Amino acid sequence: MAKGTVTRKQLLKEPDQFITFSGKLIAFGRSHLKPILIGAGIFVALILAVAVAGQISNRNESKASQRIEQALAKYSAAFRDTDAKTAYDRVKGDFTEIFDQYGAKSAVKIARIVYGDISYNAGDADTAIAMYTQALKDLGDASSLKNIVLSGLGHAYLLKGADADAIRCFETLSRDEETTMKSGALFNLAWLYDKAGEKEKSRASYEALLAEYPNTIYGDLVKEKINS
Repeated sequence: MAKGTVTRKQLLKEPDQFITFSGKLIAFGRSHLKPILIGAGIFVALILAVAVAGQISNRNESKASQRIEQALAKYSAAFRDTDAKTAYDRVKGDFTEIFDQYGAKSAVKIARIVYGDISYNAGDADTAIAMYTQALKDLGDASSLKNIVLSGLGHAYLLKGADADAIRCFETLSRDEETTMKSGALFNLAWLYDKAGEKEKSRASYEALLAEYPNTIYGDLVKEKINS
């Protein structure tokens, strides 16, 4: 992750019940939180909690769900014994086969977001960008996951060093009426503008962050920056 950016975290409230696939992956998330955190700080639990609304079909997607579960279990086992890069290398083939065979399934559309995280954590920015970009196409603008994926894409561009593309992602987020991931987008925009020498835009983003989110976790950092 680029120096100066801050990992995004959200407090989650899990629904009481999950359909089969999401329930299994939530349980997996509880046991293996570290390896499956989205590189930009998104919890898989959040993704699946939203997916419960209807994006995963238990009846029609059991095979895809099973393959994804197996691949994630394999990744977790490898991660415990090695590191993020080695674990990623061990499951590349598994996920490639899943995407090739079951790419149209809703479970796989969600899995692309998770694999984007795995790629990001391994330092493979290009694959992470590809996964998040395809996920945006799969889910559409109306999806409640749009901002989450867009934020992940912005962070992947940061990892690649493509600041202009990262700015584009975070600007889109900052203008959205939906507030999900918006505070982090404003903070990263301010940092990127400052890095690019656009001091007025940077300050405006910091001030917007404090105005819209007075209790933001970035508050002390922002105040220090504005007053420096």
